[in-house]
Amino acid sequence: MVIVKMNNTTVECSIAASELREIGLTPEAIMNGEKKTVPFMAQLNREVGEQLGYNPETEVLMMSKNMMMDGSVRIFAIKMSNEDIQKSADRIRGSAEAILKEMTQERVDAIKQKAGMEKGEALNEMISQVSELIEKIYEPDEAQEPEIEAMAKPLVNTEKYMAIFDSIDSAARFAKISAALPITESKLYKSGSEYYLTLVLEPDGDNAVYDLRRTGLEYARELMMNSAEQTHIEETAKCIIKEDALTHLKDMLS
Repeated sequence: MVIVKMNNTTVECSIAASELREIGLTPEAIMNGEKKTVPFMAQLNREVGEQLGYNPETEVLMMSKNMMMDGSVRIFAIKMSNEDIQKSADRIRGSAEAILKEMTQERVDAIKQKAGMEKGEALNEMISQVSELIEKIYEPDEAQEPEIEAMAKPLVNTEKYMAIFDSIDSAARFAKISAALPITESKLYKSGSEYYLTLVLEPDGDNAVYDLRRTGLEYARELMMNSAEQTHIEETAKCIIKEDALTHLKDMLS
């Protein structure tokens, strides 16, 4: 995800479709506001709010979502204070009053009485003038000096994973293959006959998440990310390897 701070009130976020797929979402889900996108949008709100110094008590954060031709999603966030809201309302009110002055019934009646090319020309003139007034609604009150700041922020970063195994041998083989991945923490739990390996992954490239998932498909019965079940296991299951579980499991095969 690329975040561009345009000025002190506006931020633009560009998110590739491939990034969304990495966290189990799609561009369509973001655009349609599906329920599963709520955690991601909440995270984005927090990130944008920090960039803009947003105060939810006194300000409003307006967001617009657009899907691009390449499938990526572009989100614009605009921070509005009471002063900004008032200026926007005044601008809209002024434009509305000007539109009413342009579209008087007398003028409409005059257009209706014309014939041939004159009727079309008169109607086009009125529509053009009204369109110009509508466009002014969206014009900023004053031009801001550009303060463009861009930063790349991975969507998948220090994510918590949990792999479930039917045997300690499967967990050990998983550990041997995934030992080279940027995993900073790992613990092993046991509940009943099943083993639960929890991991904290810090991707340092595009392939880290893919490699972890591929290894999980081969050796684990299931691989979860940021799941509620992981919290339950951590609270109720017996922790049999409290630190560097991957290293200890890998050594079992040496």
